[in-house]
Amino acid sequence: MVKIHKLATERVDRLHRTLDVPQADRLSNIRQLVAAVRDGIEHAGTLLELLDVDRRHFLYYRQAAVILGVVEFNARGELLVTSLGQRLLATGEGSREERQVFAEAVGLARALRPFASFFTGEALDLATLTRRLEVLTGLSRTTAERRAHTLIKWRRYIQGPDAAAPGGLELGDPAPQIEALVARHNALVKQQTLQWLMGVEPRKFEAIVADLLRAMGYVDVEQRGGPLDGGVDVVAARIDGWGHRSRIAVQAKRYAGAVGRRYVDELLGAFRRQQFSEALLVTTSDFSPQANGAAHGEPNLKLVDGPKFVDMLAAHGVLLRVGRFGELKRHGS
Repeated sequence: MVKIHKLATERVDRLHRTLDVPQADRLSNIRQLVAAVRDGIEHAGTLLELLDVDRRHFLYYRQAAVILGVVEFNARGELLVTSLGQRLLATGEGSREERQVFAEAVGLARALRPFASFFTGEALDLATLTRRLEVLTGLSRTTAERRAHTLIKWRRYIQGPDAAAPGGLELGDPAPQIEALVARHNALVKQQTLQWLMGVEPRKFEAIVADLLRAMGYVDVEQRGGPLDGGVDVVAARIDGWGHRSRIAVQAKRYAGAVGRRYVDELLGAFRRQQFSEALLVTTSDFSPQANGAAHGEPNLKLVDGPKFVDMLAAHGVLLRVGRFGELKRHGS
């Protein structure tokens, strides 16, 4: 169950109006979002990675899912799957049945009523659809054209691929379902792993980071964490093929909220004072825009958010491993 405060969903309150034409191009992503809500995937970073979007475009997809009536907010501001959303998830990914549910959702969506004829076959080119959007909504031409592109892509998806020749062999393609299933599984594993990491002691979290560095080939790995660590929790060294030795400083932040610029500045200060060659800031959450901005242009500083950290753990066999289908599994299972 996804908990989203009303303050963060101001735009959602005015969804079902003609001017709120969707701007989320991929209906397949909307399905993934509905499935994520059903499965309880709510970690911000894992959701963005699952849908392969940034925060702004995630809001577009959430808005589109509400417009289509496949998810809704309850009185507590939590996002829930509707009965229509459940019917959508009961169909196969990319199947004719899925397209039929999407067509029904479009037909029921009040905000899309002015475009009902377009979705039932009216021939409209991009320019004509854009002009209609401008007239109906008051949007600028550029914005109206972007929204028109979305409607065209939706209709193309709902119409589906060209029908096979009569008497031809029709075979279903399981690849989209398998890929989507693995993606959701991995998103849930990442969320569960990050929740578990949030519950360990700070020294334990630093030890896991140290184990990862060893698995990545670093040597002389040492934990320094503590109140007087000077912004460096773990130090290690790397020796290249020429025998050159370089030192790395790591700060590990077991945080639920976004890591702010203060910690980037703190690590950069230690990096320069102690003449490290690399610096790494690892967190269980993500980074604020200010933190990302401070790190920009610092080629020797890397920021690793929660989902990326879990990927690195699995890739190097620390706590997790990657299965034969690309799925994340507990190490030893």
